[in-house]
Amino acid sequence: MKNMLLILFIIGIASSCNSNSTEDDQKTLTKEEQFIQLYTLEVVPLFDEYPDLNIPEEIQIDKKDLSVNAGAAFGYVEVSRGLVELNDKAIQVFVLAHELAHIATLKQVEAFNLKSELSSGSETNDYKKAEYLADLMAFYLISKNEPKVYDLLVQKLVYLEDLLGSGDFTHPSGSSRIESLMKYIKEMDKTSKETAFSNRFRTIWSMN
Repeated sequence: MKNMLLILFIIGIASSCNSNSTEDDQKTLTKEEQFIQLYTLEVVPLFDEYPDLNIPEEIQIDKKDLSVNAGAAFGYVEVSRGLVELNDKAIQVFVLAHELAHIATLKQVEAFNLKSELSSGSETNDYKKAEYLADLMAFYLISKNEPKVYDLLVQKLVYLEDLLGSGDFTHPSGSSRIESLMKYIKEMDKTSKETAFSNRFRTIWSMN
């Protein structure tokens, strides 16, 4: 019995040491290293369901840009210093997922058997439609794979609306984008994630 208690005591110490070691390792990472780890380990896996997707592996940081901003290009994702230093994991995940969703949009179009070209409507051009779709895909994938992050995002919609700004020729206003996301959220509560996502995606694709 004494030997058994000694073994359990040693195991407990070892587990505690491993836990503390993990926490210490996390504390020693720089903001940039933590951000890259977040992208690699939590955001990129959101898109595993899309085969042969050319996900950028490299993160480039614009250290002069203190705003919360990002953009995906061939082979890399460029992010602002403001996004990297933001103490809000949920917003960071959404912004990164939104950019990767632009890359995955055509794969989703194929899955839904929609026509392959996104066209402008009489009121909403194709650029703005692409932004609505990327927002939707990001929210859908986060709600499906990272429910805790999703719950935090839903609580931050007012803040997110402010971050998204007043809009321009290529981007809808923050209020319009949140309104679009709310339609998905409300339908999801009545049906399912998949049904709400499919319906909202098709609606945005064909909107005027």
